[in-house]
Amino acid sequence: MTNLDDHQVIWLGAEATTFAVPCERCREDRRWAADVIDSTVVEGTLRREADVGFTACCRGHRIRVRRISRLRAVAAR
Repeated sequence: MTNLDDHQVIWLGAEATTFAVPCERCREDRRWAADVIDSTVVEGTLRREADVGFTACCRGHRIRVRRISRLRAVAAR
């Protein structure tokens, strides 16, 4: 993943502050056994006042965290 567009994105609602989702890149990597893939759940938090954050899975895949409702409100202005 050398291109910024290759990053995964986790979309959160306006009031959400926590997330737990599987890493999509790990699921796509067929070299890993099913039990390892199941354990690559990314957990984290995003402050309510923040619109964007960054995290990574345990294998190092970079992931953006975005707040969808605020992005729509900004685009409507």
